[in-house]
Amino acid sequence: MPHLTDVPPRSREAAYPVPWLVDRSRLPWCTLRNVGAERVTDVATQFFGDGWAEPAVPRASLSPGDELQIVFFGERAIASGQVTVHWRRPDGREYAWTFVC
Repeated sequence: MPHLTDVPPRSREAAYPVPWLVDRSRLPWCTLRNVGAERVTDVATQFFGDGWAEPAVPRASLSPGDELQIVFFGERAIASGQVTVHWRRPDGREYAWTFVC
């Protein structure tokens, strides 16, 4: 049976802030902006809900300040949708973050 002394100490690394700002002011178009300090690569999106959403121009990477436009299709896509963004940081670690439309 494990003991408390067998548990490794927690990392002292600061939490990684999500580098995304979502602008919904022009729905059914949604803008995802990289507000972080790093260039992110392998950027991909998944849509969950009624309808679908697609990036207007698929991009493999986004530098700080770059944007990705996403358009929603379907009667209930905006009301019911969630978008998950996947990306990699320069060190190769992969992240995912979900936002609601």
